[in-house]
Amino acid sequence: MSRFRKNILLPIVAFATAFTTGCYEPSDFNAFGNGERVVVIEGRVTDADSVSTVVVTRTVDALNDSDCEFVNDAIVYLRDDQGNSAQLQSAGNGVYRTAEIDGTVGTRYLLTVEVDGDHYSSIDKMPPQVLIDSMVVEYRDNYTIFDTIGYYVSIYTRRNNDSAQFYRVEIEKNGTMLNDGLSLWLYQDSHLSDIYKMTIPHTFFIGDSVVVGVYSLSANTYEYFSGLSKQFSTIYSNIQPPLTNPKTNILPSALGCFQASSVIRTRFVIGNARRKVVMVAAD
Repeated sequence: MSRFRKNILLPIVAFATAFTTGCYEPSDFNAFGNGERVVVIEGRVTDADSVSTVVVTRTVDALNDSDCEFVNDAIVYLRDDQGNSAQLQSAGNGVYRTAEIDGTVGTRYLLTVEVDGDHYSSIDKMPPQVLIDSMVVEYRDNYTIFDTIGYYVSIYTRRNNDSAQFYRVEIEKNGTMLNDGLSLWLYQDSHLSDIYKMTIPHTFFIGDSVVVGVYSLSANTYEYFSGLSKQFSTIYSNIQPPLTNPKTNILPSALGCFQASSVIRTRFVIGNARRKVVMVAAD
């Protein structure tokens, strides 16, 4: 958690439905600034990574020199609706990992975390993969008056006509992740045309090594990231809405989010061609 993000996250209260429903309703109730140190849980299981990771921390006072307090003595379990279960092992700095649970589209996952006798839990169901038509790198010397000359990555997504889907894009450039609170890069296909073009608002140059990951999100997880994005997008505005926590799916009273995502990930190096297709749909 960055120090900037630390200063705007507030204690939150949420409630759960049963595990068998496969759905947690995000909370609408927020408690503002009571000084309580709140547990923060950030977990992810995907169908593209062999290791599932959960990070457990506590918030600290805004005047504290540390960004957060790592929790290294939590008891963390990950279970799926196929009867598989694994206890995650601590790797230090609040990180817990396991390679014993496979990520599979359509599977529900239950995360449980115990910290100092308090129990937290979350459920997320892994949505289908994004339907990518193609991914293109283009050189632009007049993109907009606010952007620099260089190469831009565009993702062309086909609409899923069966149900609305939600996505988050993560970009790695030369081994460094570009995404932060100011660039969550979210979109959905519920209101889109058959082919939707999303251009990443970041400039690349010849020789840059790029990794693009498109993560499918459940509606609740998308709502969390969307709320987090709104906090940062209005932080510099002259007209400020009241600061509230993004709706979490961690219950009953933690911050953060548990995410089960299917992923399409591609790697490439920026060349000197003015336009290059780096990925096409595998029909």
